[in-house]
Amino acid sequence: TPTPCPPRHYNESGVGEGWWTAAQELDIAREDFYLQTKYTPEGGQDPNNIPYDPESSYEEQVRTSLAVSLKNLKTDYLDALVMHSPLNNMKDTLTVWRVMETFVDDGTVKRLGMSNAN
Repeated sequence: TPTPCPPRHYNESGVGEGWWTAAQELDIAREDFYLQTKYTPEGGQDPNNIPYDPESSYEEQVRTSLAVSLKNLKTDYLDALVMHSPLNNMKDTLTVWRVMETFVDDGTVKRLGMSNAN
């Protein structure tokens, strides 16, 4: 089940606490868990708890969102990062996607995906 940063949909820090506690109590390695989250544009966020500055560039929003998710999920890498939906235009969508690709390049994310695309 994806665990996107927007608390309006999921409790990402609860997932982080849950897998971490289970790993400690059951002696399970991080590699035995599959952790996935999403970058969600401002329109899909809980307006009272956006994990980035909505006035910042898309590049910075994606980087900040990932940093918050890694902290919430108590991990230093993700098995997958999904773009919750395309943005309003192809230019912005590609901007976000290219930033996400850098996370794969540096090993912070293993796989990328997109949801809610036609």
